[in-house]
Amino acid sequence: MATQVFYEKGYEAASLQDIADRVGMLKGSLYYYIQSKEDLLFDVISTVHRDGLANIQVCAAINGDGLQRLENVIIGHVEHTCRTLVATTVFLHELAALPAERRQEVLGSEHAYQSVFRDLIAEGQREGVVRAELDARLAALSILGSTNWVYRWYRPGGRYSPQQIGRQLADMNVRAIATTEAVTAREQCPHPRGVGARRRAAIETGPRPRDADAGTSNSDGSAS
Repeated sequence: MATQVFYEKGYEAASLQDIADRVGMLKGSLYYYIQSKEDLLFDVISTVHRDGLANIQVCAAINGDGLQRLENVIIGHVEHTCRTLVATTVFLHELAALPAERRQEVLGSEHAYQSVFRDLIAEGQREGVVRAELDARLAALSILGSTNWVYRWYRPGGRYSPQQIGRQLADMNVRAIATTEAVTAREQCPHPRGVGARRRAAIETGPRPRDADAGTSNSDGSAS
């Protein structure tokens, strides 16, 4: 309930009274469960980060070279964003509202989420499938920047499904960093049928992240 209220009103404008009204209890009763509005936001943001990280870690563990595993991670990241749109919007909009020490507590000093992308890019460079001249950290930030933006335009029930969006964005991002030889190999020998199903099966049998409250920001699932 707090997630939905933060999504609709924004953290600053939302009040504990708003949340109490949504839950159907007296405002004073909330203090039995939490100490402040900031605690509620911290819980929401921590949950989004934890569940998203568990999701991409499962995707990254599927067999393949660094580039193939990065593709799995991008697809999984996009699909998870689309499934948890409301909570993801709160995370991306309101993370900065937390004090610096609580933000670091969520993200970790090594930025664990970003490092999954960065490490796979570096692995691909060692394997010769990702261009050696690229900075792995900047490449990871570029990929996250483009894929995170999905929350701004995706809407459930629109023209494109989360799976279609994930595959398209993964293909574009992977081609942008792959060596010429790796791109040629992808064109000559595309992933065999069933890779997507195996990735989904791995996610389903791995740690199941809780889908945070619901859907998100703007898009009709269509890239309008």
